[in-house]
Amino acid sequence: MLNDDDLNRYARQVIIPNFDEDGQEKLLKTKCLIVGAGGLGCPVALYSSAAGFGHIEIFDYDIVEKSNLNRQIAHKNKDIGNNKAENLVKECQLINPSISISSKNDIFNETVDISDFDLIFDCSDNPETKYITNFLSHKCKKILISGSAVQMEGQLAIWKSGLSRDYPCYECIFPKTSKKAPITNCRESGIIGPITGLIGSMQVNEAIKEIALNNYQSTAGNLFLYDGLTQNLEKIKLMKNHKCPVCSN
Repeated sequence: MLNDDDLNRYARQVIIPNFDEDGQEKLLKTKCLIVGAGGLGCPVALYSSAAGFGHIEIFDYDIVEKSNLNRQIAHKNKDIGNNKAENLVKECQLINPSISISSKNDIFNETVDISDFDLIFDCSDNPETKYITNFLSHKCKKILISGSAVQMEGQLAIWKSGLSRDYPCYECIFPKTSKKAPITNCRESGIIGPITGLIGSMQVNEAIKEIALNNYQSTAGNLFLYDGLTQNLEKIKLMKNHKCPVCSN
């Protein structure tokens, strides 16, 4: 049951058709993990906190650098040298002190227990972490909402292979290979800040729909490609790889 403070804080959400108070209560009960507190992790955490995801954990061992500040909007000059996850938690608490939010200053690997979470946000910037979040999410039957951004392009996908055998997983579409992967991180390729803001916002939008909306048709099984130069958003239907080492068994 929402209290008066909840009704006031989330007033513009609960009046939305198919959302209402029931949807807000679902958000407040949701436990979500955010992997990465950088360009994508900042808008994801800030908007998730503002929307009222009741239990949030942010995972990142990196520290704030001056070169992060063009896109990692929760971090300020005064925060340079601080752990990103810890700093992001403080900024989220300023937005919404009524939720439970914590940080993990550690490397995200296969040993992390994600079983207690309802939803995983992949906001990492390297393939290794994306393969790990995909494996754990499939294994533990969690919704995984993955984003990426480089230069003036972004990608978004919702992975639910652990919840239904009909859905592909991340590794179905981006299989591991012995070949050297193309450079996909911001440090080497560059990034325009608004691209990360847009993709991060889209990640939270999809999470809200997955958790809170009634009569909602999931967009899982599709890959969204955004081109910031042409303002084109393309939706691609994905096919499951029935020989995938992660989700085919």
